[in-house]
Amino acid sequence: MAQAPDRPEGTSAAKRDVREIARLVIGAAGLVLLIAFVVGNSNDVRVNYIFGHATTSLIWVILVAALLGVLVDRLIIAIGKRRKKQR
Repeated sequence: MAQAPDRPEGTSAAKRDVREIARLVIGAAGLVLLIAFVVGNSNDVRVNYIFGHATTSLIWVILVAALLGVLVDRLIIAIGKRRKKQR
């Protein structure tokens, strides 16, 4: 992998670049898997809530669950950054 001329190998900036690329690759792979999973599961299901139930496509259940997972992930990261900043 080629490095930018102003960022020598081994610096924290170079390590950060590698982590960002790895994060993007893993995120893209996860998105591809999610799309494949959604396309393969298009039948209707009954979803039970605390106060009732509904019948909906499994696609929506998977997408809502994935969205909630991303939101919880971002919230945990934001809380961690905030705690580090307060120290």
